[in-house]
Amino acid sequence: MGGQQKQQDGGKRGGAGGEKAGGGTDEVSVTQPKVYEERVDVAKSCQAGLDLKAPFVIDEMDNGVGTTYGGSPDRIYIVGKNGKIHFKGEKGPRGFKPDEAEESLKQIL
Repeated sequence: MGGQQKQQDGGKRGGAGGEKAGGGTDEVSVTQPKVYEERVDVAKSCQAGLDLKAPFVIDEMDNGVGTTYGGSPDRIYIVGKNGKIHFKGEKGPRGFKPDEAEESLKQIL
């Protein structure tokens, strides 16, 4: 399923080989998943540990979606119900413009 996304109830891709993620006082260390099921497990663990309620979308192991949409390091996208991109933010975290993302959401809701 190259490049397709699977929506799960968890979700953040782990760093390579036990990288630490986080810029605050809490750090998370994960081992880079070798198969998709491990990636889902990491995502669910991060979601639970960070108490995130929003659904996450987890890329396949080939990172096709991330590569196609330039999701690294981080990026905010708003996707309409029709599946079309309504808002594409700049690379984060410096490029995050939450006010613009919020305005985009208001336009499509």
